[in-house]
Amino acid sequence: MKENSMEQATGPFLTAGSRKLTDSDIAFSDEIMETDGRLNFYIDTFFNVDEVFGTHVETVENNDWINVYANYDIGQGQACDTLDIVLNRGDGSCQELVYQLDDQEREILLKKMQDYCIHQEGLTLEDYGLRLQEKPEPLTSQTVQQM
Repeated sequence: MKENSMEQATGPFLTAGSRKLTDSDIAFSDEIMETDGRLNFYIDTFFNVDEVFGTHVETVENNDWINVYANYDIGQGQACDTLDIVLNRGDGSCQELVYQLDDQEREILLKKMQDYCIHQEGLTLEDYGLRLQEKPEPLTSQTVQQM
């Protein structure tokens, strides 16, 4: 496992389910957020999350659901090797979990992130990340006078 993912992991790792994440599973919604040098993508969970993540939310036995987030490391220029998962329980509690991606899943995820970023922002992941990290010039009295 890569060192950067260990630093970012915020919860226990999930045991993989009965199948891997596929191209048809990955669809994003919402805006792309930048936090701590990473672009964050919300993954829609229209697929059977129990099969992929080994969870127990696709059942009538409880009112649990999960939110899944993928991250792109701007500095490294690559998709992070884990997904951040928030397990929301029907009783109102929640738990942060981590899913370890394999190389094939990361490759699929990176392509989907690239396509989504171009569609949403009109920029590649690299260019969008750089734009977000640019520091605005501080306002000086001369800048204000020129406005």
